[in-house]
Amino acid sequence: CESLRYKLLGGLAARRACYGVIRFIMENGAKGVEVIISGKLRAQRAKAMKFKDGYLISTGEPKKHYIAEAVRHVCMRQGMLGIKVKIMLAHDPEGIMGPKMPLPDNVIIHEPKEDVPVMQPSAEDQQQGGYQGDQ
Repeated sequence: CESLRYKLLGGLAARRACYGVIRFIMENGAKGVEVIISGKLRAQRAKAMKFKDGYLISTGEPKKHYIAEAVRHVCMRQGMLGIKVKIMLAHDPEGIMGPKMPLPDNVIIHEPKEDVPVMQPSAEDQQQGGYQGDQ
């Protein structure tokens, strides 16, 4: 969020600054990112622009663990700009670079077990004809 703020203060176009920040965040191992910038962008009329990349959850208990959010205000010549950045962290079993808790809808598919071939009944078994206990 801070790097986007300084890019905008430096005079870089909003769309180009946002795409540069999104690319940097995704290259550093995030699962998804969303950048919202709102205010007077190049014209007198205020507007909001949303930029997204990757996978981003927005509701539920996992949002508290997986989403990092920041809000900043930038004072430009024409007025204030608002910047919101949401980053979805990737799952980390050690809990160092991301949350330790796995996503609840995460599905793990195991490899199928080896099939044991079914043996054909021999001629001896077919002669008895019934239940083994009635002899």
